[in-house]
Amino acid sequence: MYGLIFDSEQDAIAIENQMYGFSRLKNLLVSKTIDYNALNLAISLAGVERPVISQSSASPLKSRLPYPEHERECTDENTPKIYVACLSAYNSGHLHGLWIDATQDPEDIQDDINWMLSWSPMSDDETCEEWAIHDYENFHEFSLGENKSLDYVSKLAQALDNASDSAAMAAWLNYAKDPVNDPDIEELAEEFSSYYCGHWESETDFVLKSEEMQNMFNWSEFEKQFKFWSQHIDWDSVARELFIEGYDSVKAHPSGVYVFREYYG
Repeated sequence: MYGLIFDSEQDAIAIENQMYGFSRLKNLLVSKTIDYNALNLAISLAGVERPVISQSSASPLKSRLPYPEHERECTDENTPKIYVACLSAYNSGHLHGLWIDATQDPEDIQDDINWMLSWSPMSDDETCEEWAIHDYENFHEFSLGENKSLDYVSKLAQALDNASDSAAMAAWLNYAKDPVNDPDIEELAEEFSSYYCGHWESETDFVLKSEEMQNMFNWSEFEKQFKFWSQHIDWDSVARELFIEGYDSVKAHPSGVYVFREYYG
């Protein structure tokens, strides 16, 4: 195994885009083989500093488990996934891990972890059992610690993956969760549709244009009957009053807000 350690993640991405057969973790590129001529050309074209190159004699043939009939690395760019690393290898200066589909049940995630550990470069010297989550993707605003439980990771990933709008679901779960204890993700996900009022440009936009507000206050009829007064209403102030009690908003990315009916837990 070859590891290329670049000065920055941007440099690693620049080389990754020009060469095949590499997997990347931040500023590290890893491959079973390396073509030095191709690497030198890529470095020259990208204009990046030459990386530090490390080599390990580890081979996946050392696995004590049957080699899988299917590809275990999760490569789908939209699937919530976690990068799990072997700590024995990491502490010895080796990068060894696997991107795992986090939408699987916990026992299936653990099975992938066991498979990854079984062919660690340290497995000839010791039984590798310790692992940690070193990276993750498609969890939106959620943060996953190194030792987050697989049950939590699986339920969160499934809730986000099953949602029609995963970003809105993530905003809801972050908004409604218990600030101290891990939330009951499955229960909150089921309640999402009862509280979600959509994605709007602003709180004022929701007040003026949503069907819910129209049914509640009949703004359009008010404007017809009292055109003069309707033109002098401070709608931003109206929105602020309504969002003091009854509704809450969560900032959306890259713009706008997600609006929820107020949730008391």
